[in-house]
This record gives sequence, C-alpha cells and structure tokens, in this order.
Amino acid sequence: MFELTELPIDSTALRAKLARPEAGACVVFEGWVRNHHLGQPVNELHYEAFDVMAKLEGDAIVTEIEHRYPGCTVLCVHRTGALRVGELAVWIGVASPHRQAAFLACRRGIEEIKRRLPVWKKEHHPDGAAEWVNCTTEAASRGPKSADYYARQSALPEVGATGETQLANARVLVVGLGGLGCPAALYLAGAGVGQLTLVDSGKVELSNLHRQILFTTDDLGAPKAEAAVDALRARNPFIQLEALATEFAAQNARTLVAGRTVVLDCTDNFATRFILHDACFSAGVPLVQAAVHRFEGTLDVFRRGSGGCLHCLRQNRSVAELDAAAGNCSGGAVFGPAVGVLGTLQASETLKIILGRETAETFRQTHLINLLDCSVLSIAREANLNCPVCGRVETASSGAARTTSASADTPVMLEAAELAALGPVRLIALLDAGETFDPSRAVAGTLSLPMSDIAQLREMTATTETVVLTCRRGVRSAALARLLRAEGRADIYAMAAGSPAIMAAP
Repeated sequence: MFELTELPIDSTALRAKLARPEAGACVVFEGWVRNHHLGQPVNELHYEAFDVMAKLEGDAIVTEIEHRYPGCTVLCVHRTGALRVGELAVWIGVASPHRQAAFLACRRGIEEIKRRLPVWKKEHHPDGAAEWVNCTTEAASRGPKSADYYARQSALPEVGATGETQLANARVLVVGLGGLGCPAALYLAGAGVGQLTLVDSGKVELSNLHRQILFTTDDLGAPKAEAAVDALRARNPFIQLEALATEFAAQNARTLVAGRTVVLDCTDNFATRFILHDACFSAGVPLVQAAVHRFEGTLDVFRRGSGGCLHCLRQNRSVAELDAAAGNCSGGAVFGPAVGVLGTLQASETLKIILGRETAETFRQTHLINLLDCSVLSIAREANLNCPVCGRVETASSGAARTTSASADTPVMLEAAELAALGPVRLIALLDAGETFDPSRAVAGTLSLPMSDIAQLREMTATTETVVLTCRRGVRSAALARLLRAEGRADIYAMAAGSPAIMAAP
C-alpha cells in the first residue's frame, strides 16, 4: 500500500499495520529531513506532489515489489507539505517470512520511490532563500557525470564525440538473457547504448549463476529481464533500460524488432532463432546471432542483401533436426567461459555496426570458436541460389517478364481484410521442411508446395489469377512474392499473418 499524507508519520502505528503471524522479519527505512544539502544549511523543507499521479505511481511500485518478492507485504508513506529538520519525510516498511527478501524488497522500494515518484521539494535556508529541487534528479546532480564514465572509451580515435553520439542514439534489442545475453547486455550498457531493451520470459534459477553474470543468489526466482535491468542500471545510470518479461514469439516479433538499430539473438533454440531472423530480415535490421554447445560456439552477423541468411545454412533440415544436431542449449551442458566469449563478441559486433566500423566481410562469414584449443575458424557464408528468402534466383527463362510497375521492394503483405477485398484468388501454402498440409482445415481450393521448390512455384503462379502466398510466419512467403514481382508478376501477394491453422509439424 502507498500513502501520501500531510500529517506527521507515526512509525509505530505503521509497523503495527505490517504485523502478521507468518512474518518472520520486518525491515524499515526512514528518511529524515536533514539540516544541510550540497554544502548549504537547511532549516525547513516543503514537499509538493502531483497527488493523483504520485498515488498511481506509488501503488504501481508497491505492486511490482510484492510481485517481485512473493510473500512480502510493502507499506510506503510519503509526506507532503512543510517539514522541519528531524521530521520523517519517507517511511518504507516490508514484512516477510524471511529477512533476505525483506531487505531486498525494502531497498528496491527506496530506489524506485526516489527514481520514479513525481515529488518536488523546496529547501528553505536560514538566510531566507528557498529553491525547488526535483527529488528524482537530486542524486544525479551529486553523482558521477557521463563524461567521466565514458572518458576511456571516447579517447579512442574510432569513437570520439561522434561515436558517443551514435551510441547514445542507438536502439538495441537483446533477446534472451542467459549466458550469451548477460555479457552482451553488460558491455552494451557499459558502452552507452542509449536505449537498451531486454526480452526474456524466464526467471533466475540456481543453475544459471555459473555463467549468467548479471545475476546473484539474491535474484533467484526473479524475472530475468527485470533483474538484468536492475544490475545494468546500477552500473550505468545514463542510459534508458527497458525490461520485457515476455516470450519472444511470432505474434510480437515485428513490433519488437521495428525501429531497432541492431538486434542480438541470445536465445537457445532454433525455433526462436528463425522467428527472430525472419523478423529482422523483413525489417532490414542487422541481426547479431551466436550459439554455443559445450566448449564451442558460432557467431554470425546477418543483414539483408549481404551474404547468406540463416535459411541458407539450414540445408533443408527441420528445426527439430537442427536442435538435435546442435544440442539445444536449453538445459544442456555448457562451458561458462564459452558463452561469455561469444556474448562479448556479440556486443563487439553490435558496437562496430553502430559506430560504422563494420566491413563487408562482417556479414559474409560464420566464425567457429573452440575454447578447448583456443582456435577460431572463419568460413564464407554465401547466399544459396535456391534459398527462398535471400537466394539470387535467375529470372525464369520461359519468355520475357511481364510489364509491371511493382518492384521487389513494393509492399506485398496483406492483412485478412485486404485479402478479402481482392476477390477470387489462388492461395498457395508454402511448406517448410517437416511441415504437413491439412486441406480440411484450409480455405477451399488452397494448394500446397514445398518452400524450396521455386521452379514449381513459378509454374503454379504463371496464370492470370491473383495469387496469395502464405507460410507459417509470413516472412518467407513475402520474400518469394517479391522475387516473383521482380520477375514481372505484379498481382502476387503474401498473407501477413501466415497460416498456422493449415500447417503443422509432424
């Protein structure tokens, strides 16, 4: 519960409100009015709050803390109006079955109230002067300066003032906060990436701690995204951090990727990797991807139009086959320094892209790192000519291309309402490796075709009908629609939402 009050705070009564039989600990913080600030004497303070906003934000803070630390009961009271030296300005109490949770919850309450609550105070000095101070920026005014924080980095000729501005303006998404995501996020925050969004639906477990360096035993059971933001905020107060304790999936992929400078794939399974890859490919956002198995790891940087994509590497194998071959990292054996090295390399590649220090080879090579013999092997990653996503397939030789005003870059994705407005269409479901087609669950007349059979696709679309392509996630069908448009087929589209209802893995 959160309260604003103009009355003096009665700490004894507040502690009594927290008493309950199952509580084994009570931790209390009291903020008093002191007689000085920044070297000046103070004899009185006057607090003013936006009451409605402050109450809503205070309630939200208390709710978040109680959710973060199950079993804790939190009570916070903040004074408003005039206060003399020695009076209580803020009181936070936490009752909990265990002392450790009570300590952690109380400390979080102190920091969040100071950082987020819309409260101002006016300091009155003995000489009659008075000045307003924003409580949320007071600590920052006394604390470290960003120029000092980044001094050793900005001294690099490759960074300098221009690079610092580029970093500050960057918007980076990190998906997965395991052994890869933790070091990657740590170095990106340290470098001053201006807006860093962290996505992970998991919670911190004891088995994570040997390699997931942002977390401690105090974080056990906490949402990884929130615990990571707390750790990074403590290291760098000069950047914007956003925690999303949600699963990265096809339904939110486009929204999360849109507008990012770079995206990092720090996940542990191929199903999510392909969703993330396809969303970045569609949006034209560079993707820095790494994977680790035991002592070995791979590093790839993908950018549309440069080198082969993730689908070029799969060689028509299903996601299940890839996970089996690579040893899905989720729950598998892993050498802690291996994920540390690969995650750090992901941060390095990301910073190079932001600073404009990447080369053409950055997007055309796969790096294989083996920590057992400390070897690094870099191999070319060329586009597969028959890749349905990025392959440079030659124009069909059966006659000249049709005349059209559409180009490969013309938007081709259609929502359901737009699809209905086209009238009669030929719907073709493109099947990935391992997927099957159920005509009984499809729109009448829907045809199916393996994703890789581009020659047959050309034949099936060489009609006067309007054609709509669909696949599980909608991204590769859009890529093929653009390819066929580039070959002169103007009236071909892709379904934006895909068609999971008519396709399923065996």
